[in-house]
Amino acid sequence: MKALIYDGGLKMAEIEKPSAREGYALIKILYSSICNTDIELIKGYMGFKGVLGHEFAGEVINQESGFYGKKVAGEINCACGKCVMCDLNTPKHCFNRGTIGIYNYQGVFADYISLPEENLHEIPAGLDLESAVFTEPLAAACEIFESVHIKPTEKVFIFGGGKLGLLIAQVFKLNGCDYTLFTRSAEKTDFAAKLGLNSRRLSTLDPDEKAAICVDCTGNEKGAALALGHLLPRGTLVLKTTVAAPDKIDLNAIVINEYRIIGSRCGPFAPALRLLKENLIRVKPLIAKTFHFNDIIQAFDYASKPGALKVLIKHF
Repeated sequence: MKALIYDGGLKMAEIEKPSAREGYALIKILYSSICNTDIELIKGYMGFKGVLGHEFAGEVINQESGFYGKKVAGEINCACGKCVMCDLNTPKHCFNRGTIGIYNYQGVFADYISLPEENLHEIPAGLDLESAVFTEPLAAACEIFESVHIKPTEKVFIFGGGKLGLLIAQVFKLNGCDYTLFTRSAEKTDFAAKLGLNSRRLSTLDPDEKAAICVDCTGNEKGAALALGHLLPRGTLVLKTTVAAPDKIDLNAIVINEYRIIGSRCGPFAPALRLLKENLIRVKPLIAKTFHFNDIIQAFDYASKPGALKVLIKHF
């Protein structure tokens, strides 16, 4: 089968088609999308080599699977089911996990992938596949509310008006929060406003403006320090950014101000799919361009441009 391989450079290659052992499903990839994490991986993040990609919508094709013939999205952490974290029902932190297209597991920029059935979620009838591709990043946005208790009266600053930031801001809006999304360019601020989001240019943020909760989804190594600079004492910093070359932050300020730092990664698929099905989160405007799988290297060039929104890959 065809797959996009990263091994110091991007190349299309023929690799062995995976098989589906008991408890696994063989999935034909129909749509995938390029995430900022994919771009950081080819910059050296995680020392990655192999098949990239973790956001997808596909169809299960092995008849032995209970999902046979169904369109599915899939959680990206493949757990061992035997370690301490699995016993604690926290499989995304399994000590022996593989993470699709990120660590020790084949990614979805390929014709097929085999995944544990427990990772799969059926895409609801009526939800188009282009929107369903957003399930994984939207779940990551929803995860913030799984990790942090946010009072409706607390002020929230969201830093970063990219793909994830726009999803996070929509989730905060849906929850009735007092939030502001900060972006670096007038174009991004205007785009967010057209989505009905409360947005401001970062240049208008006064140094003494602070919030109880700050979210860093800038995708920039200096994003955490920026967010900390606008956090109230005893406030909560939610970190969503992962980069190949992270910057240092002032640990003394964390101690002195008693900040709470929350790392936030993968999230719940079921509510994300419900939000997409009910059209409560607008994702179609976030699609910048769709490329055919044969042109995925050009798609990476496009997605790597500053300010690029979501790039989808069509596999059929």
